[in-house]
Amino acid sequence: MATSDALVVVEDWISEHFFTSDSPHESFHGLVTDRLKQWRAAEAPTPLSRFTARRAEIMRALAGLYDDTDGLDGGEGGADVDRAREAYRLVTDVLGYGSGQYRVRDDGPVRWFGTAGATAEEPLVLVEAVPVDAPEELLDRRAATLLEPWRPGPDAPDSELVESASRLVSTLMVRPGGPAFALVLAGRWLVVAERARWPEGRYLAVDLQTVADRNNTRNGGEVHTALTCLAAESLAPDANGDIWWSGVLEASIRHTVGVSQDLREGVRESIEIIANEVIARRRARGLGPLPADRAQPLAMQSLRFIYRVLFLLYAEASPELGVLPVGAPEYENGYSLDRLRDLLLVELTGASRDGTHLYDSLAVLFRLVDRGNLELGVPEQDQDAALAFHALRADLFRPEAIGHIGEVGLGNAAMQQVLGKLLLSKERKGKDRGFISYAELGINQLGAVYEGLMSYTGIFAPGDMFEVAHDGNPAKGSWVVPVERAADLDDKDFVMVHDPVRGDRRKTYRAGQFIFRLSGRERQQSASYYTPEVLTRFTVGQALAELLDQGGRTTPADEILTMSICEPALGSGAFAIEATGQLAEQYLRRRQDELGRAIDPEDYPVQLQRTKAFIALHNVYGVDLNVTAVEFAEITLWLDTMVKGLDAPWFGLHLRRGNSLVGARHGFYTTGQVADRSWLTAPPTDVPLDAMAERARTGGPVASDADGRIPHFLLPGAGWGATADAKEAKEPAGERVKQVKAWRRQFKKAPTPAQTKRLVALGAQAEQLWTMALRRLSVAERQTRRAIALWGAEPAEAREPVVTREQIEASLADPGGAYQRLRRVMDAWCALWFVPLTGERVALPDWQEWIDAVEQLIGVPVRIRADRRHQPADQQLAAFDEWAALAEQEGWALSGSTATSVERALDDHPWLRVCEQVAARQGFFHWQLDFATVFARGGFDLQVGNPPWVRPRSDSSALLAESDPWWMLENKPSEAAKKQRRAGTLLRSGAADLLVDGSTDVAALSAYVGDASNYPELAGLQPDLYRCFMEQTWAHLSGRGVIGLVHPETHFTDEKAGLLRARTYRHLRRHWQFVNELKLFSEVHHLVNYGVHIYGSAREVSFDHACGLYHPDTVERSYRHDGSGEEPGLKFEGSWDQRPHAGRIQHVDSSVLETWRDMLESPESPSEQTRMLYTVNRASAAVLAKLAKSPRMGELDLRFSPGWHETADRRKGYIVQRWGRPDSWDDVILQGPHIHVANPAYRQPNETMKHNQDWSDVDLEKLPADFIPITAYKPAGDRAKYDADYTHWDGESARNHYRLAWRAMAANTGERTLIPAIIPPGTGHPNGIFCEGFTDGRTLLSVLGFSASLLLDFSVRSAPKSGVYQGVFNRLPMPPRDHPLVSALLLRALRLNCVSEAYADLWSACWDPVFASDSWTLPARSSVRLGDVGPEWRPSTLLRRDLDRRQALVEIDALVALMLGVTADELCTIYRTQFAVLHGYDHGKYLYDANGRLVPVELQRLWAKEGDALSADELTTENASGNTYTYKLPFTRYDREADMRAAYVEFGSRDRE
Repeated sequence: MATSDALVVVEDWISEHFFTSDSPHESFHGLVTDRLKQWRAAEAPTPLSRFTARRAEIMRALAGLYDDTDGLDGGEGGADVDRAREAYRLVTDVLGYGSGQYRVRDDGPVRWFGTAGATAEEPLVLVEAVPVDAPEELLDRRAATLLEPWRPGPDAPDSELVESASRLVSTLMVRPGGPAFALVLAGRWLVVAERARWPEGRYLAVDLQTVADRNNTRNGGEVHTALTCLAAESLAPDANGDIWWSGVLEASIRHTVGVSQDLREGVRESIEIIANEVIARRRARGLGPLPADRAQPLAMQSLRFIYRVLFLLYAEASPELGVLPVGAPEYENGYSLDRLRDLLLVELTGASRDGTHLYDSLAVLFRLVDRGNLELGVPEQDQDAALAFHALRADLFRPEAIGHIGEVGLGNAAMQQVLGKLLLSKERKGKDRGFISYAELGINQLGAVYEGLMSYTGIFAPGDMFEVAHDGNPAKGSWVVPVERAADLDDKDFVMVHDPVRGDRRKTYRAGQFIFRLSGRERQQSASYYTPEVLTRFTVGQALAELLDQGGRTTPADEILTMSICEPALGSGAFAIEATGQLAEQYLRRRQDELGRAIDPEDYPVQLQRTKAFIALHNVYGVDLNVTAVEFAEITLWLDTMVKGLDAPWFGLHLRRGNSLVGARHGFYTTGQVADRSWLTAPPTDVPLDAMAERARTGGPVASDADGRIPHFLLPGAGWGATADAKEAKEPAGERVKQVKAWRRQFKKAPTPAQTKRLVALGAQAEQLWTMALRRLSVAERQTRRAIALWGAEPAEAREPVVTREQIEASLADPGGAYQRLRRVMDAWCALWFVPLTGERVALPDWQEWIDAVEQLIGVPVRIRADRRHQPADQQLAAFDEWAALAEQEGWALSGSTATSVERALDDHPWLRVCEQVAARQGFFHWQLDFATVFARGGFDLQVGNPPWVRPRSDSSALLAESDPWWMLENKPSEAAKKQRRAGTLLRSGAADLLVDGSTDVAALSAYVGDASNYPELAGLQPDLYRCFMEQTWAHLSGRGVIGLVHPETHFTDEKAGLLRARTYRHLRRHWQFVNELKLFSEVHHLVNYGVHIYGSAREVSFDHACGLYHPDTVERSYRHDGSGEEPGLKFEGSWDQRPHAGRIQHVDSSVLETWRDMLESPESPSEQTRMLYTVNRASAAVLAKLAKSPRMGELDLRFSPGWHETADRRKGYIVQRWGRPDSWDDVILQGPHIHVANPAYRQPNETMKHNQDWSDVDLEKLPADFIPITAYKPAGDRAKYDADYTHWDGESARNHYRLAWRAMAANTGERTLIPAIIPPGTGHPNGIFCEGFTDGRTLLSVLGFSASLLLDFSVRSAPKSGVYQGVFNRLPMPPRDHPLVSALLLRALRLNCVSEAYADLWSACWDPVFASDSWTLPARSSVRLGDVGPEWRPSTLLRRDLDRRQALVEIDALVALMLGVTADELCTIYRTQFAVLHGYDHGKYLYDANGRLVPVELQRLWAKEGDALSADELTTENASGNTYTYKLPFTRYDREADMRAAYVEFGSRDRE
């Protein structure tokens, strides 16, 4: 809908582009159109029908409120108030608020709306206000704009009466549990307010009188839009408590996020535009080209320039922060970025293109923001400046932050391009372009924009280059290739750009041009995904639920102000920002409760900002390896906590660049451990910093567990020189590999007693220096604190810092200071794990040189000096000289030791310089040293984040592709092709070094995180970085601390991760497992699982747990649910089941772990190490508890065969890929798709064999008795060797037997997961199928019957895994084989599986005379008599009709449930909640004709459209197997639950006979 003056969106209450766009998709217009269709189709009255009928009445009533009156407070005010109420009643009735479907409570001028029969929540209020001429009049908090005053409580004094509508809405919305929405009726104007947006001055106003007068009723026009905005079904809660507008505002944000994805690309392109403009202007001025190593700094400066624009756009969109004089005409006309929007469409010509007017005007604004224009010490009202700019003194706005740009400026044409990309949404065919709403975009979405650019790199093109990417799409990484080397690349892989004159052409970079790109290698290595706001909010909220108010104690407000927060994988700081906001809200809420008074609602946003600023500045910590991430996190944290009058914060002590996972710690070994060399295999003993903290406070000696021990970082690491183990390094760096391996062998020996003594002395010196560093960091933190006035807190003392930021930075960077000396030793210890194999080959240290170097760096005391500087620090130091005295103490301690200058140590030990270079690149981070003040207080109180989802693995193809993109662009090249190409690639400049460096970095990291001394619980497991973050955050917990992490959870199903699971279960407080079906993570596959994990200190196992979740709201609402109604599952009515229910949340303790162990592990396994069972509700968990009591399949001692290894044995020549039908079963090689549940003739490969989906169904109705399946593999080579090397059981080939086979790949969320069938003698298979056998036919058949059931399938899928391996199958529950109903099970399994004469022997061996008396539980369904079979197999033995086969499986499900003691209700619950795909097929795809055939999909569509009036020709069509049938009406879908219940009852009756 075009912009309307009757529908006013104030301050981007909703994205203006989303609201006004006429696009039928992803727009408010599309939602209005959908609502209009619903109204027109409804039989009952709707807001539209009521409005149409009573429009004239509404116009008269609203107009009457403005007749001859200046308001409603005159002499006849009572009558006027009544008239207003009558008009409002009319309007609300028309809009549907009087329908009777809501729970309504009147409270003076307020009417509360909740869901009838639901919880006490009342998420909507209607507020009756006086008629106003413009909605702005309602915002006056001093004006009496309510229809009548509102009293906050029955006993509240008159002094607390609220008369202002604005004040009332604010009061209600800031209350805990306050309304989410308010609808204010103010005469002709109706104002819609939302809780988060109202304090920011953002709302939606509708002039209903004008809407009624114009009566624009075109589809989706003004009337329909207004009614949609205001209707009860939009603002009042539905039966589930949801509000339509909440979803719409989320959609608006998603629309903006969609815009933010455009913005990400716009920012990337802008960086290239800015950088290349700098290059061009340098050239024009005769300045020399920048050297190659300045490309990345230029990229950073370009990004900072964009950060500046971003900051101003956000500040202008948030006038309530008071950072800029937004609203003043002088600012809007002379400085505002908003004024530049009009200039974007102006065509620049001639000299104006190269001029710098746009850049210069922005530079003026940048300077004013940074330095301000106010005279110090003079009140703002007495200043001469027409506009007040407070100096922010921010790093971002320092001139040197964009030095290269500032040197030459930017031309108008380039600036116009950049601003266009930052201010306008991307131009697309069929979509209009709109201005981006930075108010709606918000901090989190801005984080999504910039986090996606953190792994990009800037380079200068060394020559003319083409950009190439897989299929020409650079979104997931691209490469540049010299034009002269591009001839052998496929045309489809060139990135194309559109030229208006020449059309599409290859994207080309000319020599010297700046390129900003994401390499495939960097994209793969980062594996970090921006966390959507809904998950950051949920994760932090769940963590705070476990942090606050524990043990029956209410956390006081002032305690919140002392809580330390850490985001260990910082990214853009999204979790830190969320934690800051939620803790600030908690502080204000609790402080109001403690003081018994409320914050003025109009003042609440300011007080919240102040509290956020206090917490962010003083309590937030974070680490990220990417320096860009840290810089952006500083900016986003600042943007989110800006408050008027506060200088830009400095986060330099708290937000640090570093590798969170690699660093030294405060851990120690005894001399005994050194002597017996156990330091090489055992973790050090971690010693808390409490004794050190006391020593730092008093200056005196304090006993510590560190005394007499050796810090771990003074002893060689077990993985020093791990780079030599990189396979890719052997060829290009073979000689260096040998040298490093020889060097590291010496450290397997223990040091001599004399060396050990020196190490103990060095340990004592390290403790002294560490204590000094702690003192210095403590003083630095105190000196950088800001005096921020907080509501309800004691006034902070305003003081000028004695020590400046510059002094702190200089001191902590001083290489000769205690902090940097100690850090250099730690860096060297880490760097020797990462010994480079390229570059200068310096000699590496032996035991003696290592100790000598450490002594030079940190020294050991050589003489004792007693003077006043040995006295307690708090007695000798006054505030004014504390900092200087600390420097004296450090100098004194080092001067009396063996320490030399650092420069001399570097000269004496050249390998130290190499270590310095490695440390600079790897960014080792030493938590207890770098954040010593936090650990002196016990650790972090709240750690939150989303660590990388990546395993450190070397990808040689990605590394080689940096020199030759062929390696990533070629589709599955042969081994011969790769071998030939590799030699040529490695000859290219830098290729070999890049391959070695990249692979050795990964090898060293893998060795480090997999070493028992660093991560004990991860030893022996495949390294996975998220697991490292788990273990590390546990170690960093304070006594009261809590952790909230979003990460994968393969450790819960990894058979080898028992020790890690045992520790995990003890730390867990809450565990929520999600499936990404709603694409909350837009860049992650929809089937990927992840979890939100809340951890605390280790304790007895006790945590809340839910699985199969799609949206976090389900958890929060399930906690409030009363437990009534059916328990949800995976899908409901065709959509992912997000319904809340108390039964979703299960509480896990040691008894539950025992049940899990009984289901998944061997009986002797410790229950605390069991893998996790994933059940979506308590009912499913109860069924598993029953199944856990049953015997296991493994008790049958069946023999196992994995078959051929598809890759290795194909390479060895046992099998060959060749399509065709074999001559006999001896030549058959089956693959997974060949079989389905109790059906060994399910599909066959098509001759094209394009991919693993290129298969066709087998039609069992047409199946010949001598059927042999078409296969894609055939035996190859020596047949005798083929036969001899296949699996043998007791000297006999497994192929001589009938075997129970099952698909090896686990489709955990598919139609079925456990897919078994019996295969005949002679067949082979690769490892896409596993099998067991070597038993009698009756036992084998009973195992098929059991495993074909839904219950055993459920027991497999309840513990998600990649494959159904032998151990999984052997742990399946096994019903009693002597049960009276076993014969019924065998008959159904036989008739399903015996598809051809190849099964004649099995049939004869298992035939039982009692079969003849068996019958279907629903005999009317089938024309086949179930018991009409003899002792010999015949073609009629096979159940061929689809409906008969379905019925046999349904009856197997009922039989197995009866045998296992599972009720019919429980069986149906498992089916409904755990088998979403099958349930969906039963209600859609599985449609049967009168002959019991499945109706083809195309015919189903025709029938859905035409009904039963189909002709015989129309009913005649091909099925999926290519056979033609005439399908017979009527078509029917059958109710599996009803059929299973009927079968259960019938079999139960037969069992009792």
